[in-house]
Amino acid sequence: MARPKQEPRPGQGQRRRCSFAWVLLLVLWGGRWMWPLLWLPGWVVVLVATWAVLELVALLLAPRRWR
Repeated sequence: MARPKQEPRPGQGQRRRCSFAWVLLLVLWGGRWMWPLLWLPGWVVVLVATWAVLELVALLLAPRRWR
């Protein structure tokens, strides 16, 4: 039987977005020396780092616990 569709928990999207930003930053930062990522300008890495830090600050200061 199929499982009933569950609604996402409050804050799940915010945590997922924060995790995605940090994983993307780590991949870009760690892979800067590899061929496909050599063409990335430094401002792109700084932009992703800024986004990841802002997502973390938003998660720590204003977590979305309620709908």
